[in-house]
Amino acid sequence: MRERSNPWDIPEWHAIGREAALVRHLVGSGVTAIGRANYADKTGEYYTAFFGLSVGLERLAKLILVADHAISNNGDMPEERVVRKFGHKLVDLANAADAVAKKHKLKLDDLHPTSEISAKIIECLDAFADAGRGRYANFVALGDPNLGQEEPIRKWWGEVAELILKEHYYGKQAQERVETQAKAVDALMSHSTMVLYINETGEAMQDVLSSSIRTGQTEIVQRYGRYYALTVVRWLAEVFSELSRSACYTHKVDAFFGVWEYFQTYTVDDRFLKTRKIWPLN
Repeated sequence: MRERSNPWDIPEWHAIGREAALVRHLVGSGVTAIGRANYADKTGEYYTAFFGLSVGLERLAKLILVADHAISNNGDMPEERVVRKFGHKLVDLANAADAVAKKHKLKLDDLHPTSEISAKIIECLDAFADAGRGRYANFVALGDPNLGQEEPIRKWWGEVAELILKEHYYGKQAQERVETQAKAVDALMSHSTMVLYINETGEAMQDVLSSSIRTGQTEIVQRYGRYYALTVVRWLAEVFSELSRSACYTHKVDAFFGVWEYFQTYTVDDRFLKTRKIWPLN
């Protein structure tokens, strides 16, 4: 390996920096959108979230694998054919990133999220990345309406949102508050208001009470959907940050100099993950 002291003279440094900048904003747009998505006027935000998170997390995991390859091969970067072999399955890539962290015995503040909700988020994003089941599901369903069960928003609500509501809503003070407010709105408006919405699972809501309850539930799903997605982002960001520091300072691979700075705002504590609505942080 030939050492070069000025990163500006290293094409690989520029390439990794561009990729890191791309990933930073892909996952940022994804988590921002999932905190805005709702059944009424922002259905499209769900797809923005799924695109940003599925592609962003895939590429962040691949950055980790690239850094691991460089460390393990005396600074040599993987060829394109090697990167292609990393694949596109987000579940597999997340497991590979976890294996890399253990292989290098990285000291992480935030370990691989193991909650059922985090696992389901990765699974849903993995399914979305599959053309037939995910990002082209609406076109596929035109020829076979029965395939609509795999529609990404329906899948997200049925598998992720319901887990969030089970953990943070059902039987909690939040449910009492939402339903009390919904009943008050229903009493005030139902005699003079017409309602027709299609919710995330494809069901029609035609009364004020059910739509008001769903609105309250959606606010909880928005907040915690963003939070749990960010725990996955934070973990992968920290793995890459620690690995790239090791590559740069311990293994003298100058191509990784400073690239961890792209992800610093994601390696923050839960207080930020739960309260900040727009990502990445400035």
